Amino acid sequence: MNIELKNFISKCLEIKKLENNNKFFSLDLLKKTDNLEWELAVRYLESKGFSVAVITDKNKYGVFIAEGFSENNRLKGWGLENHKPLEICVKNIGFPLKSEKPEAPDTKIQGLKVVPTHSIAVLFGTKDNGWGKVEHIPQSSFSLSIMNTGGIQYGQSAFEGACAMKNEQGEVFGFRLEKNTERFNKSIQAIGLPEIDVKIVREMIEVNIQNNKDYVPELGDGQLYIRPSVAGLTGALGIVAAETFIITSEVAAFGSYIPTSIKVEGLRYIHRPYSGTSKIAPNYSVSVKIKQGVKARGYSDYLSYDIDNNVEEVSSCAVAFIDKENNFVFPPVQDEIDTKERHILPSITRYSIIELLEFQKESVIIRDVNESEVKNMKAMFTMGNAVGVVEVSELSVKKSFSSFEISSSRARTPSFLAFVEKSTNFAIIAVVSIA
Repeated sequence: MNIELKNFISKCLEIKKLENNNKFFSLDLLKKTDNLEWELAVRYLESKGFSVAVITDKNKYGVFIAEGFSENNRLKGWGLENHKPLEICVKNIGFPLKSEKPEAPDTKIQGLKVVPTHSIAVLFGTKDNGWGKVEHIPQSSFSLSIMNTGGIQYGQSAFEGACAMKNEQGEVFGFRLEKNTERFNKSIQAIGLPEIDVKIVREMIEVNIQNNKDYVPELGDGQLYIRPSVAGLTGALGIVAAETFIITSEVAAFGSYIPTSIKVEGLRYIHRPYSGTSKIAPNYSVSVKIKQGVKARGYSDYLSYDIDNNVEEVSSCAVAFIDKENNFVFPPVQDEIDTKERHILPSITRYSIIELLEFQKESVIIRDVNESEVKNMKAMFTMGNAVGVVEVSELSVKKSFSSFEISSSRARTPSFLAFVEKSTNFAIIAVVSIA
C-alpha cells in the first residue's frame, strides 16, 4: 500500500461521527492507486462506518467509487459513464456499511425488483440526542446485530410507499409526498420513536429522487417507487424502545405492478390489528401466512372485516364500491365520520381518489359497508400508491375455515371504466414537481 493511501486512511479515521466536517480529497490519489488496493482501503473504511464517494458534475452528494475507475477512466456502475468525477468525499456515518455498484433498472417486471441505485438517504438518531442530520451516500447495505436490533427482534420498524413519475415533457413528479411524510411521522411515533419534522423527511425523499432521476421510467413504462423506512437499532434487547435508530429512503423502478383485475377472498374471522392505522411492520408480517393460504386457493388477496362484519380493507391497500345507484362508497377511516374505533390505514390514494371524484361532481358516500351488502354492489375496487386502481372481478366470502359463500364474477361496469379514466386524466392535481 503506497504512502499516499495510508495517509488518506489515517485522515479519514480522524473524521468525527455525523458532524459537518466531511473531508474532501483530490482525484490524484485514486489515479496513483491500483484499483484492488483502492477497493481494499474503501472496504476497510466502510467497515469502520465511513462512506467513501466521488462528487461529480451531476451529483453533489457523491456516487459509487469503491472499485475505482475503469480502464478509460470512467466511473463503474450503470448510469455513471457520463458523470465527470470532481473529488473524493468521505463522511463518518457511524455505522458499518458496504456501498454497492449501481445496476440497470428493470421496468419489464410485474412487481418491484430491488437493484442497487445511485444513492440512498440515511438519518440516524439516538435516545439522548434525538434525530441527527440527513446524509446522502451511494447505495449501501448496513451491518446489523440480529440479536440487538429492535427492528428485527420486536418489529420496531415502519415504512412508507411513495411514487414518482414522468410527464409527457419528461419532468419528474412526486405523488402527494406531503401526505406520505405526515403518515410516516405518525408511524414513527406509533413504534415509540421520537417525532421528526416532516419537512426534513420530505426534503430527504425529494433529494433521494433527484439523485436517482436516471431510474424514473418514461411515461407509460412504469414509476419510481420510494421506500422511506425507520427501524430501531441497538439497545433493544428487551421490549423497550431502541437507544439508536435509523431512517432511510431508497428507490426502485417498477413497471406493471399487478393485473387490472384481481380475485379476492373475504375472511370474516380476520380483523385489522389495533395498530392498523399506522404503516408499521407488524401489521404486515402477520398477514404473510394468511396470504399464502389465500393464494394457494387461487386468490390474489384477502378482505378483512371488523368485529361487526363491516368491510375493512385488503391486506395491502384500501377498498371501495360502486352501488346500484352509481354512488362511490368508501369504508371510513378513524375519525372520518364519527368517533368509532376503526383500524383501517388512511390510504393516500384513497384520499386522492375521493378528491378527484368530488372534483368531477360524482356522488361519494363514506359509510360502513356490511358484509351482507357487498353482494348487491355493482362493482368493487382496490387502490394504493404502487398498485394504482384495480378492479375486484370476483369476491368469495369465507364464513369459517371450511365453508364458503358468494362467488360472483363482476364484469367491468361502464361507471367503473369512466371512473378509472377520470382518475388518470385528473391525477395531475395530486402531484408535485421534483426540481
